[in-house]
Parts: sequence; C-alpha cells; structure tokens
Amino acid sequence: MTVGPSGCDAIAGRFAYVHLLQWATDTTIAGNNATTRIVLFEEQRWRADDASGRVIRSRYPTGKRPTDDSTYKPGELDGPIGPIAADPAALSAHIDATQPRLLGRTAAIRGLVSLLGWRTPNQAARTAVLTVLSDTPGIAYHGSVTDRAGRTGVGVSATADDIRFLLILNPSTGELLAYERAALTPPPGSDRTGPLVDDYHLFLVHTRASSSGSS
Repeated sequence: MTVGPSGCDAIAGRFAYVHLLQWATDTTIAGNNATTRIVLFEEQRWRADDASGRVIRSRYPTGKRPTDDSTYKPGELDGPIGPIAADPAALSAHIDATQPRLLGRTAAIRGLVSLLGWRTPNQAARTAVLTVLSDTPGIAYHGSVTDRAGRTGVGVSATADDIRFLLILNPSTGELLAYERAALTPPPGSDRTGPLVDDYHLFLVHTRASSSGSS
C-alpha cells in the first residue's frame, strides 16, 4: 500500500468538506416490544481548523425531523483544534485525545474515524495515518475489501469483545473509503448466524471548500 497524491491535495479552502452515507441501527420501544431496523443517514460536513462549521443531515426513511441543518461557532465541534496532524507522534496524541489508548486496541481505529470523518488530510497526514496503524499492536490486515460503493480498498481492523472495527482505505492514496462496526458473535437466543453490522460509514467525498455553503 502506498500514499500517493490525491486530487484534493491541491484544493485550497478554509473548510474540510466530507460527504458520507451512514447505515445505523435504530431501536424503538413500544411497551414490552423493541424493534430494531437499519436507518440510512446522509451527511454533509464542513469543518474549519477552529472547530467551527456546518452539518446538514438527512434521514431515510424520513422521521419527524427528516433534515437537520446546524451551524457551529469556533470551538463548538468536537475534537482537537487545528488540522489533522502530519507527524505520527502528534497524530497519536490527537487520537488519544479522542479515544484514549487505555480503552484498548480498538482505540486507534475509532479515534481515526473520529478525526478523518471530519477532516481532509493531505498526503503527509495520510502517511502519518498509515504509520500510526502499522505501529499499533493488534491491528489486523484484510487485504482487498470492497465497500458499499463498489470500490476496492485495503482493510485494517481491530477487535475487542467480539466487536470488530474496520477501516477500508484507498490503496493508492491512503484516503478513508469506509468504516464498519460489526458484532461478530450472535447474542444468546438470536436467530442470527453471522456478523451484524450496526454502523457503517461510506465516505463519498473528502475535499476542501471556501465556505460552509459550498462543496
């Protein structure tokens, strides 16, 4: 796997812009009955280095509030202030601030999703991402993995308590294509025979924008 240039590297703009689809479980409780289904969300995220930005979120099927459009002032968005670090040691510190390593081997995967899901890393930062992953004990390599858009990437994961956290990365640029969280073992009494994916993020666009109204 290499970290070559990406088309977004030469794009200037105050905001990182991320466009993604998310499949997540949604549980509703009525009396003694609980019903769980998969709900699709679409998000557009703009984030500046001062942690200001905007998020437009739509839900399918629509609920009582099908679309939410929220604007955030400096410091209101979660995560470290500034761009994603291009130095492996600094990036590790950013991960620890988001998902402390004391939480176990999956912290690096979950921390990177929190960072990359809101930022557009340049080539140096994507190199740092791979360095951190390669230096993290317990990371498994899956070879070629296809995401829900049909793109073939490289899979890396960490597993704890039978929950697997998987990243799919572009093998040429190191860009994040998708993230998956899956329960590997069916619960007692379940009729499920295989893993249950209860959270899946498909990253359609990582780029930069001059304003939070453009993409």
